[in-house]
Amino acid sequence: MNQVANVARYLPLDSAVLEVDLDAVRANYITMTGILGRDVTTAAVVKSDAYGLGLEPLARTLWDVGCTSFFVANLEEALRLRAVCPFARIAVFHDDYVRFRRIYRLEDIQPVINTPEELDFHFRTAATDPYLLNVDTGFSRLGLSSSEVSDFSNKEWFFRHPPRILVSHLACSDHSSDAMNEVQKLRFESLRASIRPMASSLVASAGAWLDTSFHFNLARIGSALFGLNNAGIRPNPLCPVLSLRARVLAVREVSAHEAVGYGATFRARRNSRIAIVGIGYAQGLPWACAGRISVRLGAHSAPVVGCISMEYVTVDVTDVPPELCGPGTWAQFLHDEFDVGDLAAEIGVNAQEIVMRLGSGCLKRHRQDGSEEAELIVWRQRHPAPETLGFYHSTGDRVALGGV
Repeated sequence: MNQVANVARYLPLDSAVLEVDLDAVRANYITMTGILGRDVTTAAVVKSDAYGLGLEPLARTLWDVGCTSFFVANLEEALRLRAVCPFARIAVFHDDYVRFRRIYRLEDIQPVINTPEELDFHFRTAATDPYLLNVDTGFSRLGLSSSEVSDFSNKEWFFRHPPRILVSHLACSDHSSDAMNEVQKLRFESLRASIRPMASSLVASAGAWLDTSFHFNLARIGSALFGLNNAGIRPNPLCPVLSLRARVLAVREVSAHEAVGYGATFRARRNSRIAIVGIGYAQGLPWACAGRISVRLGAHSAPVVGCISMEYVTVDVTDVPPELCGPGTWAQFLHDEFDVGDLAAEIGVNAQEIVMRLGSGCLKRHRQDGSEEAELIVWRQRHPAPETLGFYHSTGDRVALGGV
């Protein structure tokens, strides 16, 4: 059984392949640093496994191009990142800081403090350790409110040890004319004046395109690195990072008026050839694609028809030469003429959600300088972090666990 399982790990399960162009990621980082200017640090947000695209290969690429500051979702991701970028400056958006404070210190990882309880704990146990402080300026998510900040304003230790970076997040940065942007900036400036942090960060990817008064000292760039033009800048200055292809599994003849797929939502208007392609919503292709997108087969375009199934879609290839759409050929879903942003606009779904779903469901191949690195190889490099956390647990090192 073990031999079978080991062999299965290396099988090329490539019926649906999401290709990640690491050279394009590098180019997008350079573009964003140019937009922000030399006085603003461009930090890379590689949370949620780098938007599902593979934290380790993306982080290595960004480090190689000059990125030294990273944000991740949780401590596990921070430890994975530390394993491949040992000298990076890493901040964790949220985790159980109270429980794992000593791991943060041992691994030189900086917490983003999100609640009064965390802030109080930090100053009782690790006052001199660097930290980031998240303040809410109108997003109503994580972060201390202005009144909660005021509660600490009379505490001497709070001002003796200011946050390394004061952080907030804009709600409407993808709409540059929205008045909420200015409201949040003014609130942020007020909190900044009272807290006196070492540095400040208000904008993420879309906010980088706002005027320079929003930029402060550091910008947290995530989606733009992966080619997502959330601010709708035209012409689009970002390079597309993703391409998506899936194999044709079979082609069948369908008579006129016959139904295709669940609910019989599509009926052939003529005698047709229908290709069954090996991708579905299990691989992250949105259900909303049904009847609204086309795939590329060679130089030909063919519409997706019928409902999206869990692992299959059906494509009308009646007008495509048979030699271009037989079993084993590739159907291109995302390519140089139709990227993730186009797909998101076509079906009315958030582009980041599409990237996350495809990244989680498809085999990923990372291309750099004309070479390919398969996800089956990258997957094996994801284990240092869980093993590291396991070490802290299995050795019974209560000190490393902050006394838990």
